[in-house]
Amino acid sequence: MPGFTPAQIAQNVLNGNNVAVMLGDQVIFFAQTVGHQISLGTEQLYGIGTSKPQEVQQLRMSPSFSLDSFELTAAGLALLSNGQRLEYILAGNSFDCHIIDGLTNTTMFTYVDAKAQNVSQSIPTNAPIRTSYSFLALDVIDTEGNSLIDTGTNAISVASNATSVAISAANLGLSA
Repeated sequence: MPGFTPAQIAQNVLNGNNVAVMLGDQVIFFAQTVGHQISLGTEQLYGIGTSKPQEVQQLRMSPSFSLDSFELTAAGLALLSNGQRLEYILAGNSFDCHIIDGLTNTTMFTYVDAKAQNVSQSIPTNAPIRTSYSFLALDVIDTEGNSLIDTGTNAISVASNATSVAISAANLGLSA
């Protein structure tokens, strides 16, 4: 009798379904979009006598990220967020943000000592309420704990103080 012979698909592209986002040690459930960037503060330097740039320098590093999520009901907050609305605890607090690859159970990026810059909310008709958060961070580190913005050309070295780079999907009970 003939039968099906299914084959597991070997995906080569990471997608949003394979990533978890954490602020501190709390998974952000129903996160919709996370955008993260490292502004390198690149400027062209000019001297008198020519309009042509004489040098290009990266002068001011500025790691940041934004997070959009669905607003949870009271039941959702109790189940998924320890009963706390994130926007109520942002002022005066800093967080490490971890972007976790759920396929390999490794932290891809950790934004260190991030503080909220803005919080906004959209309340549309016939659609989920969405809250947007933007953060500025002191550093961003890779899977090995190395700063991605330390160029080694500074007169003063400032150590990164990430609380935990070893956070992974495995020790959070997440599965891919």
